Amino acid sequence: MTSRTARGKRPERRFTVEGVRREQPDMRKLGKALLAVVLADRQHQAEDEAAETRDAT
Repeated sequence: MTSRTARGKRPERRFTVEGVRREQPDMRKLGKALLAVVLADRQHQAEDEAAETRDAT
């Protein structure tokens, strides 16, 4: 298998996000987004702690 750099770079992708005004916010969608952010943060913290533990030994 060739490395990513050997295959060449992918073209840059651009995303656009537009807000939509609503009477009531979609609490389910907001809750899922918040949970995803918190879980990603906890994962990064666990990886950092594991790296520190490996470096300390």
